Amino acid sequence: MKNAIKKKVLDYCEAVEKQDQNAFRELFDKDATLISISTLYDGIDAIATDFLGGIQKAYQTIRLIPENIDIRLQDNGTAIVVFQYHTECIRREDGSEYGIAGMETQIFISKDGSWKLKHIHYSKK
Repeated sequence: MKNAIKKKVLDYCEAVEKQDQNAFRELFDKDATLISISTLYDGIDAIATDFLGGIQKAYQTIRLIPENIDIRLQDNGTAIVVFQYHTECIRREDGSEYGIAGMETQIFISKDGSWKLKHIHYSKK
């Protein structure tokens, strides 16, 4: 179970890096929420369009790199994942390098035989 969840975390990072709307949407429950550094995105459409869309507008490239992934199974249908992250980005506006680091929490639920993201919360150092 933990290996399947870890793969979903890595799939999330890859979808952000590739800025792939379809792969990104597939990871989430439709009623998911995401809290970025300063904004709440409510529902998969807001998460994909506004959060990932904002990343696409801001960065030519982005790597979201997770470290020390800690998966805590709450029961057979819920998992809380906590990890440190950092990003390596190139800004679209001027080609400059940019990055942030912090902690991320992801909550997964088991739905129809697959793990889906229900909530993500980013914090920044």
